[in-house]
Amino acid sequence: MLELAHIQYMVGEKAVLQNVSVGFPAGQMTGIVGPNGAGKTSLLRVAAGLVAPSGGTIKAAGDFGDTAWRAKNIAYMPQFQSVAWPLLVREIIGLGLLPLHLSAAQSGARIDAALARCGVTDFADRRIDSLSGGEQARVFLARLLATGADVLLLDEPVQSLDPAGALAVMALLRTEAQSGKAVVVVLHELNLAQQFCDKLVVMHSGTAALVGDAQHVLSPAQLRPIFGVEFEQLAGGHLVAQPID
Repeated sequence: MLELAHIQYMVGEKAVLQNVSVGFPAGQMTGIVGPNGAGKTSLLRVAAGLVAPSGGTIKAAGDFGDTAWRAKNIAYMPQFQSVAWPLLVREIIGLGLLPLHLSAAQSGARIDAALARCGVTDFADRRIDSLSGGEQARVFLARLLATGADVLLLDEPVQSLDPAGALAVMALLRTEAQSGKAVVVVLHELNLAQQFCDKLVVMHSGTAALVGDAQHVLSPAQLRPIFGVEFEQLAGGHLVAQPID
């Protein structure tokens, strides 16, 4: 569980986040959506403790201000990832376990389980730089899941995946939420957010413009001024975007 109240975040003189209050409850999958530059990534980084807000408070199940507590209980997957060294996939996943101080046997078991869950067992002994972008994304997801953290924060985890891969990852994250974890996902694909998320936060110009369930939030009339396009809602709620005439 994380609760962010009245969060302000400044970069120089620019207000990147303005009075944002949102909760990320355990047992739910929360999607953060919005146009480019709306503050989605900044909100996630504040929630992960990677940047300090200029104002507001953050409450968690433990001591959020303790870096050791955050390292064990909050797992963060950034949007863009690069590896400086040509490490093996198994080693990449193992790096995520360093704050946990596990035995070799415990680490090995977690790594094997994460590899299997993300469908990358066959890549375990390959160099990370030999994999495609989509394969690397699944490896980084395995590293996140191996931590066993109670709060999972992911910034566009499906951006490099094909439709089948994207659905598989979202289903996996949904399972994590159903197991009692707080899962927070930044997405650009509104229909994926609608399909898998319990709650949505729609960011707009640094504010949480809309917060609620998909049925309440994803209405064409509310989305039009935020995204600057027309939305047609098809049967089943599927959204199709079209330019404004």
